[in-house]
Amino acid sequence: MPDGDLPLERAVRVTVADREVFLFRTADRLFAMDDRCTHMQGPLHRGVVRATGSHPTVTCPVHGSMFWMSDGRVVRGPASRAQSVYEVRVNDGTIEVRPPR
Repeated sequence: MPDGDLPLERAVRVTVADREVFLFRTADRLFAMDDRCTHMQGPLHRGVVRATGSHPTVTCPVHGSMFWMSDGRVVRGPASRAQSVYEVRVNDGTIEVRPPR
């Protein structure tokens, strides 16, 4: 995705290698994780994002599971498994993501 296409502080869903990926940009960071919640596959890009503080979070709009965007850790259930987080960078004007190994 071109770097200029990702708006500031607005969640976006993109497809990368047949996977739906949640992307989010703050003033100084990019986040990328699986878009579908580990609990019941809710679309995280439609959830509430709290981007302030030391641990930005996203909350699933279906059942309210909350995850840290930095490492996918569950902050509040009902989800019991962390979200997969992708490495993300801007390279020559393009946002690139790499799935976890």
